[in-house]
Amino acid sequence: MNLVLKNGTLIDGTGRVVPDAVVATAGSRIVAAGPAAEVRLPEDGAEVIDVRGMTIMPGLIDLHVHLHGQALPGEGSRARLLAESDAYQAVVLAENARRTLEAGFTTIREMGAPNDINVDLTRAVRDGILKSPRIIPVCTVDMTTLPGGYDVHGTRGGNVTGPVEARRAARQKIAAGAEVIHVIATGAQYGQFGPKTQILTEEEMRGAIEEAHKLGKLTTANACSAPGAKAAVLAGTQCVEHGEYLCDDPDLFKLMVDRGVAFVPTLIVVVAKVEKIREAHARGEQPALAPTVVERTLDELEPHRRTFEMALEAGVIMPMGSDAGSPYIPNGVGNARELELYVRYGATPTQAIEATTRVAAEVLRMDDRIGTVTPDKEADLIVVAEDPLRDIRVLQNHENIKLVIQSGQIVVNRRPAANGA
Repeated sequence: MNLVLKNGTLIDGTGRVVPDAVVATAGSRIVAAGPAAEVRLPEDGAEVIDVRGMTIMPGLIDLHVHLHGQALPGEGSRARLLAESDAYQAVVLAENARRTLEAGFTTIREMGAPNDINVDLTRAVRDGILKSPRIIPVCTVDMTTLPGGYDVHGTRGGNVTGPVEARRAARQKIAAGAEVIHVIATGAQYGQFGPKTQILTEEEMRGAIEEAHKLGKLTTANACSAPGAKAAVLAGTQCVEHGEYLCDDPDLFKLMVDRGVAFVPTLIVVVAKVEKIREAHARGEQPALAPTVVERTLDELEPHRRTFEMALEAGVIMPMGSDAGSPYIPNGVGNARELELYVRYGATPTQAIEATTRVAAEVLRMDDRIGTVTPDKEADLIVVAEDPLRDIRVLQNHENIKLVIQSGQIVVNRRPAANGA
């Protein structure tokens, strides 16, 4: 399929905004993008779509997604879902992948599912079986599971003790299909251990990280505290997730900048829970979260904001990741809320959009293929009814996402028939 989008405003992901723009595709690739006066339209064989008054953008990218979450109704849905079979959960992952694509996200980094079934889902997507964003599957390397331990995502980390076991776990997961190895540097809101407890040692993380890099794979670290994050950075991780308390060590930001380590702050993972906690308190009720989770979440809110502000000022690479699939962040509904928080905490709308396009692609080392609307890239595009530079929140409403184009194919079309070619 060859397409021509004309008369729209182009936000191309490089910082350029082009009014009265034309974007032309041939097959799966972009062949031209720029001002209408400078772009030569194909002579024939292309479907021409008038997007006057709309915004053309790169397909969105979310670097922190859990597709198995938030598919069942009710507060107890997560525990129920984790008790289901792999086959049932795979269906849930597929449905949430569809919902995410419907929201304009054409690429996601899937951060881990029970028994690593996200790897099998990725195979099905690559084989063209499922309607889904492009998936980069992540698998976890974690410490030995202790009695009473609980993982909100049900992921399994290889139960490593020592750097040799960490290397073995990384090798096994990569052999099974992992594209990214996720080391657990600290605990988090859920679980037996909180966000300030370091889990894997620096040596254990280094074993898994070195093995991944040797085999040509990427790495990231679940790291909520500054000491845990620093250990992960020194161990060689390419990315840090969450980071609620990184503000406790201002020097850490310079270390991350010097080493080119990216930071995915997942701001909404705290804010969404705080909203629900406050709503429950306003009704005179107890929140539907464990008391330890409530306490940890409320404590994280202000440090998380300060961390983002400090990282932004220091120039840390900050791609967008929503932690969709976590409690109160539904897949396909909650993803774009993260951009609103970027802007609320000090980023410009342009920075928020680039975090969700070009910067995310660079962190995935896929910027030669996706992330910007430039010739020779994959034709991953969205057309938005309103201007996200005026109000970034317009990306949260599915009805504003009029077209989703993935590798040159229209996969979501919400345009009225009268507005066609």
